[in-house]
Amino acid sequence: MNFLIDNFLRKRTEDLTFIQLKEGTQLNASGYEVPEVGLYVPVLTAELANQIKTKKEDEVITVATIIRGIAYLLGVDPQFKHKEVYAEMLYGIDPNIEEKIIYEGIAYAGQNKWIESIISFKTVILLNEKNIKAMLNYAITLIKYAEESLQEKKQVYKIFRKEAKEKLEHILDIDDELALAYYHLGFLYRDEKAFVKAKIYWEKALLHQLDEALANQLREEFQQIGTQVTYEEGYEAILAGRPQEGLPKLIELEESYGAWWNLHFFIGLGYRQLGQFNDAVAYFEKVLDENEEQLDTVIELGLCFASLGKSHESIEYFQKALVLGEENSEVLCNLAMVYLEIGNIEEAKHHVERSLLLDPEDPVTQACQARIIELQ
Repeated sequence: MNFLIDNFLRKRTEDLTFIQLKEGTQLNASGYEVPEVGLYVPVLTAELANQIKTKKEDEVITVATIIRGIAYLLGVDPQFKHKEVYAEMLYGIDPNIEEKIIYEGIAYAGQNKWIESIISFKTVILLNEKNIKAMLNYAITLIKYAEESLQEKKQVYKIFRKEAKEKLEHILDIDDELALAYYHLGFLYRDEKAFVKAKIYWEKALLHQLDEALANQLREEFQQIGTQVTYEEGYEAILAGRPQEGLPKLIELEESYGAWWNLHFFIGLGYRQLGQFNDAVAYFEKVLDENEEQLDTVIELGLCFASLGKSHESIEYFQKALVLGEENSEVLCNLAMVYLEIGNIEEAKHHVERSLLLDPEDPVTQACQARIIELQ
């Protein structure tokens, strides 16, 4: 299993020291014997130093010390060359080692030692990819650590949350009835402003015996994201070319959220898709009243006016789009076609040539060029 945060943890191998267990070393573990050639094992340097100061010589290295060292190593460097040997050793020492390490991880989390907690749960996942308890705690701890410690490190913050999301989704591949996985995924999607997905996951959480206190929390969340869900459903329908479905949802929001320029944009786009160009123009002009340099809206107005046969207005908006943004082959091609409509072959040829420099393979521009050649 891949872990997105490996690079952030691997440097913590510096926290470890390796000591040699010689043949015959007694570990008080009936299920494991040290190999004849001996074995180097990792221990936490800080723990070793403390043991040396406070314990008798024959009490410095304990089974618990070795377990913690190996668990830490596997969590920070899952590619370590002796990982299989160490995994066998852990299960030999204690067949219930997964539960023991999970317990350690929960204890670390209770002390707000988030990294140590993450490492513990990650180790159990490495030992057993189907350990849902470890994976759920791992994901939850990643989220808590990101929220508490990574707000100022945006890229790292995103990676830790992405890791949490991937592991929660993997849990649902194993057990699609785990309510807490749906619950936490819903919040991750909400924070990404994917409100429809958040709603879907929360609805599934409520279907799978979610704790009543958490269920009540989700019912409150449904009320808070209702508007965003309607908006997302509306604009996604528009973007998918289903204006008959999307427009009613968006128009429903207009009275209460008339200051949202992006709401006006998608309503305008829906009307353009329906061929209602005058209505589309009215909404696109509202967008420019609120955000006069909104490039997509300027382009849309150029398209609308072209469809209405208002060539001069169309040229004006397409030219403005070229000023606001970088040269765009689609805008240049549209300009060329408008110039063709008014019989200005030279300008049409000029803009087609500029468009082809940007995208020589564009079939629409090629067709426009062929038409110009016919008319020359």
